[in-house]
Amino acid sequence: MRWLHYLCFGLLLVSHQLYAWSDHANLAWPLLSADDALQEKTLAPEPLADFVNGQFHAITQALAEHERWSEEHGHSHALTPASLTFTGDKPDLTEAFVRAIRINPTLSYEPYRQILLAERPSPDHPDSVGWAELSFLDPGESHARTRYLLLQDTDRVSPAQVLATASDEPDMGMDVGLFANNGTVFGAEYGFGDQSFGNPNLSYGSQAPFHMGFYHLDWLTRTAQPGLLRTYPVWRIALYDRLAQVAFKTGHDYWGWRFMGWALHYIGDLTQPYHAIPLPGISTVAALWMVVNGETDAAIQRVSNRHGVLESYQYQRLAAIQRGDMSSAPWAAWIEEAALSPRQVRPLPPAAIERQLTRESVEAAGHLDHALATYVPYRYVSDAAFEWVGSGYEAEIVELVRKAGGDESVEQLDRAILMQLQRFVGVARGWLSRAQAHSMKSQPIVNSHDVED
Repeated sequence: MRWLHYLCFGLLLVSHQLYAWSDHANLAWPLLSADDALQEKTLAPEPLADFVNGQFHAITQALAEHERWSEEHGHSHALTPASLTFTGDKPDLTEAFVRAIRINPTLSYEPYRQILLAERPSPDHPDSVGWAELSFLDPGESHARTRYLLLQDTDRVSPAQVLATASDEPDMGMDVGLFANNGTVFGAEYGFGDQSFGNPNLSYGSQAPFHMGFYHLDWLTRTAQPGLLRTYPVWRIALYDRLAQVAFKTGHDYWGWRFMGWALHYIGDLTQPYHAIPLPGISTVAALWMVVNGETDAAIQRVSNRHGVLESYQYQRLAAIQRGDMSSAPWAAWIEEAALSPRQVRPLPPAAIERQLTRESVEAAGHLDHALATYVPYRYVSDAAFEWVGSGYEAEIVELVRKAGGDESVEQLDRAILMQLQRFVGVARGWLSRAQAHSMKSQPIVNSHDVED
């Protein structure tokens, strides 16, 4: 069974880029930009402490309900340790809340918003801050130039701005360091056990089980590495959806939209095939043959490079369009269609996201992987000795594809990627409908003891 050991080891280190679609905020913006109601700046930024201190009773109930949901839907591996159970008698309720939902406590979670590409602001905006002011992680290519505004209680923001900004927030490190073997005090307390897969030595590698959802593994992979089944994106979606309902119901609309944005991040991740299957385009038989020939590490490197190239290409295409370059007709058409997509789409609840959406992503993985292998120069996606991340070619990827294969390669790659983004539009529009339905239940802010059970 030595082959099983090698396959286990290889899959344990699967982490790829881990950022799925680059810059979720700008990816979601086309869906939000044409909705006048979502564009109205009606929300007052609210510190997390205001929501938690005002609604601790309702939050306590919601988190207890989420625990029951976790057991009923097969997520018992994610149950909260009794010591972290949220109750209203904690000395610092905000800290207790962060620990109860088990996110990284070193981030501030203060109100802010991302300056979107479509705004095309002055690069020296006097009040803006960079990625380093909000995250302890090094920025990727898509975040290095991104600017943000820290919000004051006198500011006003739109639901669209809050939702878009929040949809990128989990990549700032919210899910980093949460496992017992990640060398953090909170990771040792959070109850997730040792990291089930991904490379714990990478600065962002420990977020892998939260951002990748392997819900449809074949029998061999399930047998070889059952830890791959301990994934958390749907669990996160259900948690933030429930908290959003509490926030909207009690009049804390800012946090209602922010929680829904956090959930949208993981939905976006799961529409990306490289987050739904460990080795896209590689069958069970092929995986065994790789083990026999000692090629597992090479295969993982190729998948990692294709994942990275996909993110770089998607970001460069989307950024160019949102900055006003309309020379790419397919991408311009995608943005227009996203803005005009039906306003009311039946949303997928968390359990259906796990069953249906992730299945679709797995089924799409082979085609997308083949397109990257076919239309991107060999060195960047098929040479296992090459590392795409940090190569310095990220900003040039579109022209590199065009130089090697002409406009035909660019068009074919556009088509393959836009097929995946079209699925994102559909499920994201449904989630937006869910958020709007929740917000319709918004009530004047009341003390948590007055909220109906």
